[in-house]
Amino acid sequence: MRRGPRFRACDSSQSTGLDAREIDLATWPGIDRAALSPEREALYGRRERAIRLYLDGATDAQLKAACEMSRVQTYRLLTERCLAAHPDGDVHGWRGLLPYARVKSYDRKAPIKPDGWGGGAAGALQWVFQSPAGRGFESCLREHILRKRGDLESSLRPRMTVFRWFLAELRERGFERRGEWPFNVEKRGYVTLSRFIDRVLAENPARARQLAGDDAARKARGGDGTRRPLLAPFERVECDAHKLDSRMVVLVPSPHGGTEPRMIHRLWVVVLIDVVSRAVLGYHLSLRRECAAEDVLRAVRCALQPWAPRELQFGNAAYLPGAGLPAHRFPQLVGACWNEFSVDGALANICKRVEGVLRDVVGAKLVTPQNPASFSRRRSKDDRPFIESFFARLAADGFHRLSTTTGSSPVARRGTDPDAAALATQFQLEYAQELLDTLVANYNATPHSGLGYRSPLEQLERLLAQGKWKPRQADPDAVRRIVGVRKLCTLLGGVNSGRRPHFNFANGRYSAEWLCLRTDLLGGNFWVHLDDEDDARYATVSTQQGHFLGVVRAAPPWHRTPHSLYVRQANRSLEKRRLLHLATNGDAVEALIRYAEAAPSGKLPAHPAYLEARRILQKHAEQVAGQSMVSLSRMDNKSAEHPATPAKPDRGIKTALPPTRQAQQW
Repeated sequence: MRRGPRFRACDSSQSTGLDAREIDLATWPGIDRAALSPEREALYGRRERAIRLYLDGATDAQLKAACEMSRVQTYRLLTERCLAAHPDGDVHGWRGLLPYARVKSYDRKAPIKPDGWGGGAAGALQWVFQSPAGRGFESCLREHILRKRGDLESSLRPRMTVFRWFLAELRERGFERRGEWPFNVEKRGYVTLSRFIDRVLAENPARARQLAGDDAARKARGGDGTRRPLLAPFERVECDAHKLDSRMVVLVPSPHGGTEPRMIHRLWVVVLIDVVSRAVLGYHLSLRRECAAEDVLRAVRCALQPWAPRELQFGNAAYLPGAGLPAHRFPQLVGACWNEFSVDGALANICKRVEGVLRDVVGAKLVTPQNPASFSRRRSKDDRPFIESFFARLAADGFHRLSTTTGSSPVARRGTDPDAAALATQFQLEYAQELLDTLVANYNATPHSGLGYRSPLEQLERLLAQGKWKPRQADPDAVRRIVGVRKLCTLLGGVNSGRRPHFNFANGRYSAEWLCLRTDLLGGNFWVHLDDEDDARYATVSTQQGHFLGVVRAAPPWHRTPHSLYVRQANRSLEKRRLLHLATNGDAVEALIRYAEAAPSGKLPAHPAYLEARRILQKHAEQVAGQSMVSLSRMDNKSAEHPATPAKPDRGIKTALPPTRQAQQW
């Protein structure tokens, strides 16, 4: 509600019509004189002195001598500017004395006659509102802008929606028939109407945020952070996925000998970060084109298991002193659980599989900072600010500094060709894995401005030393089986039919010798559980009452090479499209590898299942060899440089097969 000017009309016997005693200068809104230029500040100073002298009863001669202004000029400044009503409901006060400040809107009296250049139409919209045909049109237009309607809310260009209604309404009132504004100008008054819409929305900020989108309205409901609740360590963990801004290759065997680089698709990294300490608890590099629930669970398992530094190909000094994940620095944090898991609405984060693991193993619930009852919107950086800040730092301090970077946008590439740079430098997937591990570990050991320039690990150490918080530990066996898959399956087969007892599980057939002796179990339902998600060759069987029965093995062609269910699913998909043939007694994983490596170079990126198969084979080969592939490659290089002193083989390996082949026979 607007308030009137803070004065009362004086007695009619007074010549000026004002009572100076009723004007309280202390209540007038002030201005910042230091922001004015010297010329404008001098003019404002003379006007202010004139007002004060006038209210003190100075004569015309005194005003001219002190301020170079007459009583008439001063009176007009006081009544027409200082005591005029401001749009905020108060008087202009000292604001009315600002040089070149407009205190009254333009009021057009003459009809609009635009010239050939579009001039002569100042105040056209106001003239329309005051014309006889436009009577009541201003209130209708304001209501049309502020009222919630489906066509206006869903439109990508709400101004154009209002503009169409604006022209249609004026046509009905006869403006087009008479050739009046806006139908006698080129843009039909669109610019003028847009300015009016801006002015109306500025007076109604809530409506302006509604038209700007749900994100703007939701952000406005949030506070400024001063009343944010104090959280304990591991009280809330933020999780999100980030696409690495870099191109990379894998080296595949060439039919002409040696290897050749093959471009792969851009990869995702899933990260978990503690809100209080800003420490990265765990991460997982996804080799798929899109993140899945399994990738989120692998990141959760990484946060609950011990971490160890990698043996790097590009040097041993890449890790900062004391770098690592919290579980590596503090043994009491191995398996430490959290209470809240802050994610967005992506299906990989909120599916029943992830929710069940968080509830049963971690004891956490899926929430968002803004609304604990629902999930935040995807790609909203304000819902999880800490992990988004980490991703920005991961890109700026790491992958954006490479010649193979794609940048965060096409403009950020700065004219470079990341594909050509990846092929020329042969920046391999293994390099990206090592770089990512060092960046995450070093981040936890780097001083953070939001923690008083303590590193996240130092902040955790400080909080642990206070003794006010004791972490809740997860069951190690349950953590190990987080990514595992279980299903209730029926034992098929029979004595009369002669069929071997088996389970149909995950596009494969599972059986065992001990199962052939248990004909009493035929037709029953049992739990088939895949303990090692990277070796789907073996599964365990248990009853619905919880009794363990034994281990079953997959039948050909899934019995030889270690693989995951994702690799098996990709094989089946390629087979259905007749791009791959799986022989009954062959090896499906080798068939996939041959198919991916024989594909023409430059057509399509390497298949994600091929990258997954390479990772699994490398993992099992390192388990068989008892050391990393980096150490083996260094030993091979030394043997090549000094043939007379070959590297000694591992005594635990009795065959001369390479580690990859040993993994197949293991």
